[in-house]
Amino acid sequence: MDHRCGTRMPCDLRVLVMVHHAVFGPGVLLNVSISGALLQTPLVLAPLTQIELEVEGPGLGRSSIMASITRREDHQYGVAFHGTNNTAIDKMLRLAQSQAAAVHVTTPGEPSRQHH
Repeated sequence: MDHRCGTRMPCDLRVLVMVHHAVFGPGVLLNVSISGALLQTPLVLAPLTQIELEVEGPGLGRSSIMASITRREDHQYGVAFHGTNNTAIDKMLRLAQSQAAAVHVTTPGEPSRQHH
């Protein structure tokens, strides 16, 4: 059972997933919270695998976050961050918030879109 702390925020953050020095690959965080994220990657990872996520983005610079796999579903993985007092996690949450805000912005004269 997942024990989440905080609300998951939808996002599209590109990451590098490192299992150990010889195994790494691309990934995308589909949502993020203070305690974890939903990771999509072509890598095959088992539950409890320790990973390092390298994140790079505007206002984020390049940051690494240690995490572990909590669950697995078709190339999507529940990830629990190690420790919650991490400035990289705070920066990721702010970046996810700005991505979400950009989705809801409409151009003048364009009707606002509603999700059903």
